[in-house]
Amino acid sequence: MPVRGLQMRRFGFLLVLISVLGAAGWSGAAYAAPSVQVIYLVPADRSVSESYRKAAEFGVRHVQAWLNDTLKGATFRLADPLVRVVRSDRKAAWFRSTDRHAGYGAFYRNAVDELTRLGLARYDDPSARYLVYVDADHACGQSGAGGNGIAVVSANDLRGLAGEPIVPACGKANGAEIPGRCRWIGGIGHELLHTIGLIHPDRSPACQTAQCRAEALMMQGYVTYPRATLLDEEKAQIRRSPFIEPGIRTEARACANDAAPPGR
Repeated sequence: MPVRGLQMRRFGFLLVLISVLGAAGWSGAAYAAPSVQVIYLVPADRSVSESYRKAAEFGVRHVQAWLNDTLKGATFRLADPLVRVVRSDRKAAWFRSTDRHAGYGAFYRNAVDELTRLGLARYDDPSARYLVYVDADHACGQSGAGGNGIAVVSANDLRGLAGEPIVPACGKANGAEIPGRCRWIGGIGHELLHTIGLIHPDRSPACQTAQCRAEALMMQGYVTYPRATLLDEEKAQIRRSPFIEPGIRTEARACANDAAPPGR
């Protein structure tokens, strides 16, 4: 009996040890540092554009470097591969339809529905923030948006990054529908930072002047990017995000259109 009891205790110890080592090995294999994943979503009636893919990659890398400079050595990690090219069986017009959703957010919500259907993204994913380029135009009164871990932008963002003419959603261009690659990189920076918790600082006591609202990235500063700014309170907030970390190497490059990717 004493010998058998000792054997059972040893057996139990081995089970515990194997369980602990197995759990450690599993968590090590499954863990991946939180990162930003870019998705280039191509409707059924659009063709994949290599220049759009390259432009999407250039844009998010530029925002990564800008944030690294703004935060003095901290920014977000990029997924590998950085840009996932995905074909949808929905036509471009489906993304702006109001059959399922209405109002300003219809384009965004339709796109998220499609991402969910395809198993590509989910709200508030602890391992990823998603920047989604949909090669489809939103309707007048709709817009791209960012929040809850997912940012969605439309075909004009791709055109702007690639140096192509912008197509006004309402027939006549508004103040945001302007040419210039820097403006469209600023736009994705604005939406991407929404995905990690920043909001429009119009209620902040620190941003009650016209100058602040013109310069703040999370207000209208995306139009004048890369001269846009973040408030001190915004910097403090995003430094606490698990998606922001120090020591990531970035490459600073000009965002002006004279260095734009080649045409389609």
